Amino acid sequence: MKSPAQERWAPDTGEEFPSPADADANGPAALFARRALADPGGVALLPQPGGMQWSGREEISLTNAEAEMAASRLAAQFAAFGLPARALFGVALPAGPEACLTIAALDRAGLTPCLIPLSWSPEQIGAVVESLGLAGVATQSRIGDLNPALEWRDLAMRYFGLRFLSAFGPAVPDGFTDLDAVMAQSAISAPPSADPAADAPGPSGYVSFDRSEGEADGAPVAWFRSWASARAAADSFVAATDMSPRERLLTLIAQDDHRGLTTGLMAALVSGCGLEAHGLFSSDALAQSLPGEQPLRLVAPGWMEADLARLDFPENLCGVVLVHQAPVRFKAQTPLTHGVTDALAFGEIALLTQPRDARGRFALSLDRPDADASMLAVRREADGRIQFRGMAAQAAPLDGRTPPVEADIWRDCGFIAEVFAGIVIGVTRAPASGSDPEA
Repeated sequence: MKSPAQERWAPDTGEEFPSPADADANGPAALFARRALADPGGVALLPQPGGMQWSGREEISLTNAEAEMAASRLAAQFAAFGLPARALFGVALPAGPEACLTIAALDRAGLTPCLIPLSWSPEQIGAVVESLGLAGVATQSRIGDLNPALEWRDLAMRYFGLRFLSAFGPAVPDGFTDLDAVMAQSAISAPPSADPAADAPGPSGYVSFDRSEGEADGAPVAWFRSWASARAAADSFVAATDMSPRERLLTLIAQDDHRGLTTGLMAALVSGCGLEAHGLFSSDALAQSLPGEQPLRLVAPGWMEADLARLDFPENLCGVVLVHQAPVRFKAQTPLTHGVTDALAFGEIALLTQPRDARGRFALSLDRPDADASMLAVRREADGRIQFRGMAAQAAPLDGRTPPVEADIWRDCGFIAEVFAGIVIGVTRAPASGSDPEA
């Protein structure tokens, strides 16, 4: 039996899915639409157990058809704001169905999601709002003891360009569009008839921030990645993990940067998995989510390995993906062994993924003979600097408000690899260089 929320978000009788013809074929809007058509009853998005305690919102799970309809209704609302094509629109949401639907809806509406970490201070957010000229935001009224919507309301009073405020959750403040109410509408308002992206500069995609440097002084670096590049990165990740549609993907990583989006939402969409993303970590919620009849793939930050090793994993767990963030140094003895895949994020540029060897030992290597070099190629220079090339690495610092059109060139990622017997044992930040990093 469906919950009241599921009944509200389900397609009405006779209501057809709006065509995502204007959306990028590699973006989440088109991928959600394909899943809805191919398997409308399949599970798309699952809630974090106990999430109502910190969000005040009912826990819901959505089928592919329900997720597609919810995203379509949100997209119609975002399109109704009348913003220019590719305008940057903030997404400040905890991991969960709401963040995934919002990202897909902005893609469908011809806008550019700008992923804002919830850990940021008002000063950091204000710097981004001012420098990038964010036109609006989708956030939440309550996250534990925090009230993000009120913080964004205060920011909007200082930055007049931030005009379109929207939020999920109970007691949405005055002046905000209630996104839960939007998804509960019985019909979708028709979006503009013209292609919203027809005259837009550059490709469609999303903006995230390199938090490996710049956070201390409140100046995080914004990066743009096209949906084509995001799709390529997810394809590479799914191939390396051998992920299949029969699995459930449980991620403990926020969907607010390249590593989180690649190993979470985009991986689920390209593989066909149902996605369960936990917004606030809870050991009780994790314990409730692990067991089940369906094969489970767990994605967690690399620093959690020792803690995860103390758990009694259920039989349905088919694999663990540990996502590391450079700079990092790896231990010779790993607490977890068999069934583990390591993914290493080099800022917002690239993600390298490789299973541990037959003995369960860490085996991440820069030598990838079985990989598709057109998708992601990597090389190590004589001084240890790591460079990437390929569609999955086509990201660059945001140049003003115009996303750059990327060429297939070698990119210095700003890190140096320490290699022993062919295995990466550590990654450190490269010293500053006067040379062009994209030469």
